[in-house]
Amino acid sequence: MATGSMVLGLVVAPMGWVLLLAATVTPQWREFSRRPGFPRDVSFSDGLWESCVEVISVPGSVCQAIPQETAISWPVQMLRALTVISVLTGVLSYSLAHVGVRWWTDPPNPKLTGTAGLLLVLSGAMYLCATSYMAYKVLENMANPQTPAGDKFQLGTCLYLGWSGGVAEILAGICLAINFQRKEESSPGNVAAPYEVDY
Repeated sequence: MATGSMVLGLVVAPMGWVLLLAATVTPQWREFSRRPGFPRDVSFSDGLWESCVEVISVPGSVCQAIPQETAISWPVQMLRALTVISVLTGVLSYSLAHVGVRWWTDPPNPKLTGTAGLLLVLSGAMYLCATSYMAYKVLENMANPQTPAGDKFQLGTCLYLGWSGGVAEILAGICLAINFQRKEESSPGNVAAPYEVDY
């Protein structure tokens, strides 16, 4: 039978993965509302693939690919690689966890669920590294007195989604990884008979 930690890990992991996926595809890694030189109802946001301009009085937003010189820079390439690998690793590890739990058989495979847990921890850690690096660069840019006022973007919503998803993945991974210590239950037919003493 699946343990409580296995069930908790399998419940939390997909929630974290959805947060990571949303943070990856949404262009709000950094935001700037009320940007100097622009109307107050216009807000700007940048992601890993797109830059968007939104007018509050007009539904929807206008998005376009980030400039080529920015897209080919090593920080953006690194962030893209970390986030995509993290999302794919999350899918792989979640699939392995389900196979290891063996809902259709008894008992679970502790080595497989433990390995899936370690992969989930790695997935969450990679995403935390990516979002933390972006947050560091945004805060560094804000604190730099030489940065023009119109370029001082703020932390975007996606960073908070990424942090939340990364922590959820790590928590789910720990719940699954602790099953490395669990031994497979022996079947009733393998129970040894009690030791008998002849007098």
